[in-house]
Amino acid sequence: MKKPIRFYISVLGAKIMIKLMRLMKRNATNLPGEIMLIFYPDLLKHFDMPENVIAVTGTNGKTTVSNMIGNILKANGYDIINNSFGGNVDTGIASLLLDNCTLSGGFKKDTAVLEVDERSAARVLPYVKPDWLVCTNLQRDSMKRNAHTEFIFNILNSNIPEKTKLILNGDDLISSRLAEKNPRTYFGIDRLENENPTLDNLICDIVNCPVCGNKLEFAFRHYNHIGRAKCSCGFSSPDIDFDVKASENNEAVIMHNGKEERYKLPNNRITDLYNTVAAVTFSRTFGLSYEQVAKAMSEVKVVKSRYDSFNAGGKEVLVSLAKGQNPVACSGVCDFIRRESGNKAVIMILEDLYDSKRTSENIAWIYETDFEFLKGDDIKQIIVGGKRADDYMVRLLIAGIDKKKIVCCRNETDTPSHLKPELFDKLIIMYDLFNVESLNSIKEQLKNWR
Repeated sequence: MKKPIRFYISVLGAKIMIKLMRLMKRNATNLPGEIMLIFYPDLLKHFDMPENVIAVTGTNGKTTVSNMIGNILKANGYDIINNSFGGNVDTGIASLLLDNCTLSGGFKKDTAVLEVDERSAARVLPYVKPDWLVCTNLQRDSMKRNAHTEFIFNILNSNIPEKTKLILNGDDLISSRLAEKNPRTYFGIDRLENENPTLDNLICDIVNCPVCGNKLEFAFRHYNHIGRAKCSCGFSSPDIDFDVKASENNEAVIMHNGKEERYKLPNNRITDLYNTVAAVTFSRTFGLSYEQVAKAMSEVKVVKSRYDSFNAGGKEVLVSLAKGQNPVACSGVCDFIRRESGNKAVIMILEDLYDSKRTSENIAWIYETDFEFLKGDDIKQIIVGGKRADDYMVRLLIAGIDKKKIVCCRNETDTPSHLKPELFDKLIIMYDLFNVESLNSIKEQLKNWR
């Protein structure tokens, strides 16, 4: 198909811009695409995409899953492009494609793995037309960014191409209903041994049947609304194709077609168990063998911007992204903290620094976050950093946490100075993605502990 001259101008202009930006030691992961989409809004639909195009979306876990899939494919000989270090909205994806395409808009590499922001799906999916779409979940997120799960569901549902094959979370009664005419494969996690039978999350995003409106009956929930349910009208969770039956010895035990498969886990969090089974389900459905996927998974690690661990002054330090303004993601980290053994201290730096520049951050989301999970006797200190530390202190007090355990600190980088190492064996830092600079300063201070 003949392409408009504006497309060729966009490609050439972007490549020149990318080279100049890199000479100036700047990332070229968003701006070139932003400018060229202004110059030519139909840019994305004129690329001759690679042979395999995989898109990964969802509220939580999409970065980790897209990185896992990329690593598995690379380990098995696929030559990929991906936006693991770039933006996941249309401008970031345009920058990635402009950087990697030929002057005619084709690609020498055979596979593209694209992390796609669910809110931006309407500006990406109809144009790049992915062969595969992995959706990790649809859950409550920032009101400012994503409004409501059904709003995001409708954006995705109306923009998934008809021929796209879906990999869906069968334990999520929202995202599992996407594009019901498309071919699909479901992943999930069965009820696990020693799992807490009393689920005490504040949020459950689907309570009533989407077919008849009656109340759903949950067989179990792992967290929030993620679990398995049925309704008296006949509606129920779908049959699971790749079903985790156990998590033991740092391995996920997955049943597929009546056979047991075992894969290494990056850590023991339920969210990363879901991330692992999502990546495995895609890879196996894509055509890789159990042996190929298991070998690649044995070398996979979660990106350190999501999870990290190290020792400082004889203390174990765990660092976890908590995604500020996202009550489900933050609740997941709080649940992870309460399940960790030993006496613990917690540093919280959850402010969104983009909002704090305008001092207008909406903190209503903290009243939907399960800070009640942090009131155990084994949590000895909670150090809260940031301009809104007092807001978090009020929320922690409402959660029933002893005021004597809480320290408020206006400057995030001063939080380590308030720790009392004699009280704890393990330190856990939960942080917002936009606080990486403060986090790095804290980590450097901790590494100098004696």
